[in-house]
Formats: sequence, C-alpha cells, structure tokens
Amino acid sequence: MLIVNTLAALAGALSLQTPQEEAQSRFDAFAQEFPALNLTVMVEGEAVFEAEGGIARTELDGLETDYNFYSIAKLLTSMAYARLQAEQGLDLDTLVREIDPDLPEHYGAVTLRHLLNHRAGVRHYQGRGDWRRFAERRCERPADALGHFIDDPLIHAPGSDVQYTTFGYVLLSHLLVQITETESFDAAMSSVLGETYLAQTDREGAEKAANMFGNLRRANPLEDMSAECKFGGGGLLASAHDLANMGQALATGEVLELELLAASISEEQGAFGTAAGFSEANNAHYAAHSGGSSGGRAFLLVFIEPQVVVAVTSNYDGPNHGEFAIGMAGLLGGLDVSRPQ
Repeated sequence: MLIVNTLAALAGALSLQTPQEEAQSRFDAFAQEFPALNLTVMVEGEAVFEAEGGIARTELDGLETDYNFYSIAKLLTSMAYARLQAEQGLDLDTLVREIDPDLPEHYGAVTLRHLLNHRAGVRHYQGRGDWRRFAERRCERPADALGHFIDDPLIHAPGSDVQYTTFGYVLLSHLLVQITETESFDAAMSSVLGETYLAQTDREGAEKAANMFGNLRRANPLEDMSAECKFGGGGLLASAHDLANMGQALATGEVLELELLAASISEEQGAFGTAAGFSEANNAHYAAHSGGSSGGRAFLLVFIEPQVVVAVTSNYDGPNHGEFAIGMAGLLGGLDVSRPQ
C-alpha cells in the first residue's frame, strides 16, 4: 500500500497527463499564434479530438466555420483525378489540348500528369504584386481565371523540371470542368467524388471566417482579397471537421479502393504528385498538404494505414501547421512522429 500511495503521489507531483490532456495543452499553446485556430483529429474513422482556440476569436469562429484552406485544394483536386483514372479509365498522359483545343499552342506537349506533378512549366506567382492582382480578380468558373497566366510562355519544357505552381492547378480545375461536362468547379468535384466532397469554392459574399493580415496582435480584415479564382489550386473553403472527413474518406477507401489508392500513391509521378508518398518511419502510405496565404494557414495529414487524419485550419497566415499536425498524429494515433518524406 505504501508503494502504491508513493507512486500515486509521484504521478500527481509530475502532473502526468492523458493523451487527450496533452493534446489540449499542445493545442492551447499553438493557438496563441493565431486569431482563430480549429483542429480535428480522427483515428480509424472516429473523431477522437477536436478543439478551437485563438487569441481573437469572434462569433464566426466555430468548429464548423469554413476557412480558406488554400493549397490543400491541390490534394483534393488530385483525389478527383486519381478517381477518374482508377474508375473511369482517364489517361493521365492525355495532352491538355485534346481536352481543350482552344488552349495556346505552347501547351501542345503538356499532359495532365505534368500538371498534377508540377512538371508542366506553368508559372507560379511572380511576386507579391502578381499575387495581389490575381486575388483581386473575380471568377465564376475556372475558365475566367485562365487569362491571368495562360498566354505566358512556359518556364521550362514539359516534363524537364519540377516547379511548384498554383496556376497549373487552376488549369487542372478548368480541365476537370471540361472532362465532367459540368457548369462549375464544385459541380465537377461533386460529380467525381460524390458526397465525400465537403468543400465549396470561395466567392464574393461566401460565408466564412474573416481573413486576417498584419501583426498578430493587431490583425485586421483583409480588404478586396479573395481566393475564388484559384479553384482547385487554392480557392476552396471548409471547416476543420469537414476537411478531416474528406481526408478520412481517402483513408477508408471511399474515394478509391485501398489497393488502388496504395498503388496510385506509390506510382512515381502519379495522380497525387508530390502530395503523397510512403513513410518508412511509419510503414504507411500517406497524403499531406499545407496551405497558406495572407488570409489563413491550414494543414491536412492523412495516414492510410493505420487510419489517422489531422486537419488544422486558421484565419491568419502564421506558423506552418505541419510539425504540430504530425505531433498530434503521433500523440493521438500512436504513430511514429517522424515527418513523412
């Protein structure tokens, strides 16, 4: 009895925490870097931890609030193309001008695979001014965004190099609408992913948390800025809860049968591009993508086996969520916390 009492007293003195308590402590500390921060962690299909915090939350900032998650949209776009390839026989080596003959001639050698893998030679933003001009643009369909970049020369020969590009995924968004013969990007994504697509395109007047910029302690609303023209390159909205559920749909095989998913992720220059791979540390396939811009920062981490999903969203472009998300996967999902490579 003396030993038991001594151990209990020692545990109390050391303030030993359960994984849930430790997760809350980590979240509370990380949330001090953001006006509003939301988190959902799912393990084997169940939401095991959800939290909301931040130093300047408003009545708009609930767990179900849609935030911009920016470049994570590229991962969702890749999911749609992977499903089209696996279930409808879409050839990723199809030339993009076969899908849209009106594209400029210098896209003649560009394929869907090149675009998915950032190997097409399509440029990215050319500085802050270029980013701002695109953010001030208004678009109903991906075709409305093409004029910003489509006539510019390619920055390298298709397939010869890897250069990260949002505009390449804007073009993929347009091509997806063409392939599915739908009227909007949301309709195209829903036609391929069905009810597992839980996002919506940003647009003027969309209900969402206020975008913030500037010094964290003096964050101000972002005026006249929108991600709506980015579409599948970074123009989507969702809550952390819905973002986690989209990741979970990938992990459980709802998007692709798990055998096909593992093959697609393992394929060099496959549909998931640089957003997925195999982690030697965890002996697991994974998909992961960060997103961030002046209006927010987000991260989605999906381990396929075991099924562990972490989604983090915020309304301020603060520190990258990657290490935080991986730590949560290790703490609550029992995974090795080595960063997927």
